Amino acid sequence: MEQLSEFQLWSMFGTMSIAFALRTIGVILLIWLALRIAANIRASDEANVFMKLLGTGFGVISVASAFYWQTAYAMYRANTANYLVELQAGGTQVSPGGTGFANSFATTDPVTSPAAIIIAFDVIVLLMILGQIWSPKKA
Repeated sequence: MEQLSEFQLWSMFGTMSIAFALRTIGVILLIWLALRIAANIRASDEANVFMKLLGTGFGVISVASAFYWQTAYAMYRANTANYLVELQAGGTQVSPGGTGFANSFATTDPVTSPAAIIIAFDVIVLLMILGQIWSPKKA
C-alpha cells in the first residue's frame, strides 16, 4: 500500500478538522439547550422528580457527547502527528510546520481523553446543569 504524502495528509486533516468544527457547533448548541432546559426546570413551579431526571439525563448525555468528540479530535490530531513522525523516520522530508505539529502532538501513549483543561470545562458545564436542576430554591 502506498504511503500518503504530507500534502495528502494535511488535506485529509483539514477536511476532518472542518467536520470536527461542525460537530463542535452542534455540541455547543446541545449544551446551550441543556442549560436552557435546566433553567426552565428550576424556574417551573410544576417541575417534579421525573422532569428533573429527564433534564439530568439530557444534560449528562449532552456533556458526554461533547467529551466523546473532544476525545475523538485529540486522537485524530495525535494520529496525524504520529504519521508525520513515521514519514520522517522513513526518510520523507516533512515541512517545518509538519515537524512542529509532530513535535507538539505526537505521542507513543494511546490518547484516551482530551486535555485536562477541556475535561475541567466539561465538568464545570455538567455541574452548572445539575446545579440548576437539583440545588434547592430559596424561598
